[in-house]
Amino acid sequence: MLGLSKPAMSITGSGAHGIIATMPLYAAYKVKEYSQETLLRATALSYLVCMYIKEYSGKLSAFCGCAIAAGTGMACGLVLMRGGDTDAMKRTINNMASSITGMICDGGNQGCAMKGVVAVDAAYRSVDMAMNGVYIYDVHGINADTPEETMRNMGLIASPGMIGTEKTMMDILNGKNK
Repeated sequence: MLGLSKPAMSITGSGAHGIIATMPLYAAYKVKEYSQETLLRATALSYLVCMYIKEYSGKLSAFCGCAIAAGTGMACGLVLMRGGDTDAMKRTINNMASSITGMICDGGNQGCAMKGVVAVDAAYRSVDMAMNGVYIYDVHGINADTPEETMRNMGLIASPGMIGTEKTMMDILNGKNK
């Protein structure tokens, strides 16, 4: 996440997304001794959810896809690993959408690593709450009737939602070079 010359699994064109979508699931697999099949299924689900959200947000925006798209994907994978059902995943998506959507991206730097930590923490908390029936209801914020609609809304925060933020971010970064 710091742009180092180390290999990382890339998803949606980003190594940082790959790290967040994969490594927390791998850690859970190692600690809880889930089966390899469970890990692979959870990782596949994580990638699919990440890609779904990124389809709406676009590849580059002021939206922190690492945290929001990959973090939400990883959270859904974690629900699967823990034996949760699709209702638990819907509740988890609502919790993630209501908590970290809107986090900005300011490039691959140390802040990106910190945003990844925040996303993983939010994912674990969202899953824990959702699997205990605690979640943000569909009528609040950007949550919708279906997980697909909620994820679409998450992506729409980025594009067109953050177009003005992108310009402001570029102005700030360009101002540092003067």
